Amino acid sequence: MIKSAQVAAEVHLGTETVTECLRFFGTVGLLDGARGRYSATEAGLAWAEVRSEDHTRGRLLLHGLFKDHWSTRAARAALADGPVEAEALAQHLQQGLSSNPRRGMYLVEWLVEALVLHRDRFGRVHAPVDENIPGAQMPNPRPPTDGNLILGMNVQRLHNLPTAKLVALLGTYTDMLGIDADAP
Repeated sequence: MIKSAQVAAEVHLGTETVTECLRFFGTVGLLDGARGRYSATEAGLAWAEVRSEDHTRGRLLLHGLFKDHWSTRAARAALADGPVEAEALAQHLQQGLSSNPRRGMYLVEWLVEALVLHRDRFGRVHAPVDENIPGAQMPNPRPPTDGNLILGMNVQRLHNLPTAKLVALLGTYTDMLGIDADAP
């Protein structure tokens, strides 16, 4: 068990801020505890260990933890009509959070880190396609290319892969080539 006050002193933040963060980590399943005393769950320990060695695998572990979190449901509902500016989604999600206005943006960042949301090149966020929804498609789909292949597939086919399959494919590819994803 660790106390919120100990964490606050270590990271030089207020105890209330740290307690709110630790509560959030508890809702996701990384920590157990209450009343200022917390400990890591098995999932939290696994995430900390894996993430330090392989950021992508760490993100996949987070994805599983966020799958049923209230913020995932709220974000997907808010993005049903397509991508929005990250700040707009943060304001929407902030309605369920405490008074600090930055917490909504922090939540968006965690959802992106957990592969629940994706950012496009314009800074907008969108939810990946749910293959269980008939007719679902990625926002702003790219046209097919002239047939050049990447990882044995054309760009359109790669673009249409479900997120989990694409992440697994990229992970396998980097492992096969011995590429360290965290190296500069």
